[in-house]
Amino acid sequence: MKGFLLLLSFMTRIPMPKIDYDEEKLGKSMKYFPAVGVIVGIILLFFCIVFTFVFKNLNYSTVLPLMIIVVILTDLITTGGLHLDGLADTFDGIFSYRSKHKMLEIMKDSRLGSNGALALILYFLIKFVLLYSLLIENQGGTIFAILTYPVVARLCSVISCASSPYARGSGMGKTFVDNTKTKEVIIAALITVVYSGAILFYMIGSRFNYSLPLDFLMKSFSINLLIIAILGLFAYAFSKLIERKIGGITGDTLGALLEISSLVYLFLLIVAPTFFF
Repeated sequence: MKGFLLLLSFMTRIPMPKIDYDEEKLGKSMKYFPAVGVIVGIILLFFCIVFTFVFKNLNYSTVLPLMIIVVILTDLITTGGLHLDGLADTFDGIFSYRSKHKMLEIMKDSRLGSNGALALILYFLIKFVLLYSLLIENQGGTIFAILTYPVVARLCSVISCASSPYARGSGMGKTFVDNTKTKEVIIAALITVVYSGAILFYMIGSRFNYSLPLDFLMKSFSINLLIIAILGLFAYAFSKLIERKIGGITGDTLGALLEISSLVYLFLLIVAPTFFF
């Protein structure tokens, strides 16, 4: 429990009771990273509900873009922009096309470069478009996406930690990489699959009063499993690509993978069902 609370306080800006820092317990808690995503997803949905209630008299076309902004800002505030900082630093380093050592130096630099700025602009633009498309296509699907994309994206970070070595001799991310192996990935995957499956079955069942045939429910669950599996492969491939570039992964690349994975996940939620229904 202490490790999870340390992870929650380290990876989010959620107010937490003061806990003595324990590097080993923090590193071993990486397997619970998707559970942090569960809390983030619930917070996102809560503020969406509050926003909808407060502005219930507005037209749907007006509420739609404002709702998406609420989701994006709430996510940003909840995590403190930690992973977005990693996204910008990773793009600044990797797309500098310098030596491995120079790339790592650039990624460590706190200043924002042009590649990082471009990455952030594209990230927010793509995320807005994907969430807007989901809301237009399927409101129920959007609720599912908001509750699950923080979870699946964090599973990808766990997979990355187990896939490649740490690129530097020391660093905050090293403790996660050193303590994350196959066992931790399995635990993180189980949390993700069980949670997303439970949300899926509850939402479909409650919407249709549990009158749908079993094969429809199982097909929906199978699509969800397929999407998670694709994201797992994406995380592994991303980690190996980064390893080729800089000799391993860093805390910045873990943050970049988390944010990019969330976009890929949202895209697959829109596209994948069209091939099966």
